[in-house]
Amino acid sequence: MLDTLADLPLDEVIVVENGPNPELEGRQGVRIVRPARNLGIGGRNLAAREAKTELLLMLDDDSYPLPGAIEELTRAFRRDPRLGVAGGLVRDVDLERGTEVERGSNTFDWWLRAGRDEPTSDTGLPAYFFPAGACMVRRDAFLEVGGFFEAYFHTHGELDLATRMLAGGWDVRYLPSARFVHLKAATGREKSEMLQLRVRNQVWYFYRHFPALVAARRMPAYLLFDLIEATKSRALGSWARGILASWRERDQVRGTRRPLPRALVGRAELNRGRMHLRLLADRAARLAQARRRNT
Repeated sequence: MLDTLADLPLDEVIVVENGPNPELEGRQGVRIVRPARNLGIGGRNLAAREAKTELLLMLDDDSYPLPGAIEELTRAFRRDPRLGVAGGLVRDVDLERGTEVERGSNTFDWWLRAGRDEPTSDTGLPAYFFPAGACMVRRDAFLEVGGFFEAYFHTHGELDLATRMLAGGWDVRYLPSARFVHLKAATGREKSEMLQLRVRNQVWYFYRHFPALVAARRMPAYLLFDLIEATKSRALGSWARGILASWRERDQVRGTRRPLPRALVGRAELNRGRMHLRLLADRAARLAQARRRNT
């Protein structure tokens, strides 16, 4: 991915090496930071503290911006001094075939557009999360709210950070005119492991940020959604372990509870709950169609 960055308007490139990577040896114009262990999403905090620029472009090791994306995001930050983080449109490309993966429900774009496919203005859309591998953040805002919550390790870090940005008076936007490519491999992290983290982190997210009565309503609803996903993936054990881990590892979130003012709850959630229901309905319809074809 580093080769694609060479001709882009970047002041510096910082790579946090979570594991040995021979491709990084001898790279010119790249600053390599080597923590003692794999920090997961916390590696981005380390890079942000090391960076010297006002605006930080954050990428995964398998994503990169298309020409014009950086300029588009930069203009948005220049227009709005209270913009804390902005995400771009992510195009998933099959790593082996080099073709774009079919777009539909459950993509970043589908979630962030609330399922609508219509033109947006230069200011984009209000968002409640962003793709961590295809975004730009304002360094001062990022550090002010504490960066990513490192205990999550993976999953829900973007949602959590966006919520804290909003609580701190910063805005969170989605700019689909800023386009990124994500090279989607056929294999990756174990789904069962990621599901377990997602369940644990979701419980922690509601505990950390929502008034008690709101959290008490939201937690069961989202756990039910994850239960349906786990049943479909035959990963009920991961779902159960995630709930258990949220309790056993509670020391990691002890003392971090900062409930949002009720006036901000709606802005922090937007249409997230409705989109989960739409996703379930979409998958149920697809399943019914598949069954009809097989009869």
